[in-house]
Amino acid sequence: MVCHPKLPLVAGIDQDRPAVRLYYAERVLREFGAVGADSAQYGKFDRWPVVAWHPERPELVVSGGGETVRWTRNGTSVLDIAVSDDVAFSPDGQSLWTSPTPPGLCDRSDVIDLGTGIVEFAPVWDTGIVTHPAGGLIATKQSDQGATFVLFSRPGDRLRFLDRALILDGGGHGLPVFSPDGRHLAIRGDDPGHLVLVFEFPSLRRVRKTTFSVPEPDSIDDMNWVAEYRSWAWHNIAFGTRPGALWIGTPSGTVLELNVERGRTTEHKLLRSAVTALAATSSGDLVVAGDGELALVPVPGPRTVADPATVAEFLASTAEIPGDGLPEDHVVHTDGISTWGQEDLATITEAAPGDPHWLQTRAWLNARRS
Repeated sequence: MVCHPKLPLVAGIDQDRPAVRLYYAERVLREFGAVGADSAQYGKFDRWPVVAWHPERPELVVSGGGETVRWTRNGTSVLDIAVSDDVAFSPDGQSLWTSPTPPGLCDRSDVIDLGTGIVEFAPVWDTGIVTHPAGGLIATKQSDQGATFVLFSRPGDRLRFLDRALILDGGGHGLPVFSPDGRHLAIRGDDPGHLVLVFEFPSLRRVRKTTFSVPEPDSIDDMNWVAEYRSWAWHNIAFGTRPGALWIGTPSGTVLELNVERGRTTEHKLLRSAVTALAATSSGDLVVAGDGELALVPVPGPRTVADPATVAEFLASTAEIPGDGLPEDHVVHTDGISTWGQEDLATITEAAPGDPHWLQTRAWLNARRS
């Protein structure tokens, strides 16, 4: 489920075919349209479509099923754009960002002006683009098997990464989710068991690491672990209107309300089936999907407004990296617990067994070079 950032609109990805169903989300969910509803069921190697809402208008781009489609209230049209792993609108809505370009490679992304069709290059990114609720800052990811960067940029015509970033161990992490007040961001992880990491903003200090699945299998053939692992949805976290509350969907149909400051959880039984997707609407209500179930759940509480001062404080502590530079060569890394500058990473030759795997690898490589 992907919610429009400002309008009561929700795009739901079909589990059986590369189709996207559209809903109004005011008091109740009402389906009003679809993209690709007549498409064939997924083949063995087909992937789910990726979707992107326009930041202001009721407009959606869907990339998948062999084509890229633009939906508006006036109908759908096929864009002359290659199907890409990830698609997003620019923060001003004037261009479409696709990454990587060409699909399957990892060297660059495209910035496609929707008015002129002019294509320019930008740094590669993945999973999506998320905007801080106060504006003035966007976040995305660069994923790898060894480490995942959460990178930040001022909004503009393209990504210009800043030299302060999160680094997460391994791959398989989801896109950051900002709280409505802009003071926390949560990231869905894979360690290899499922987990959620919560960071303060703008400090990027980690305040919570919650594992909600078996962290390690007894063996690679442990089918009980595999069954539990697969029962958890990947898109199952959202911040609602209630300050400091992160919501987590579970295989039991329960949604956990996690108080990120105190670490306490409250269970809310919402569905009869496992939660397959969870998202928050522009008004802070929850959209919860299950096997044949779909619910709009009001979240009581005062509406919070993000303070632009939090973004200003973050921007004052960082600067843009060189336009042709790689983030890993310029940024100050933090995992929310420790921080490493470029000099630290260039000289480290020893790491403890409990250190992040990416840091152990860096130390090993440095030791071999020396």
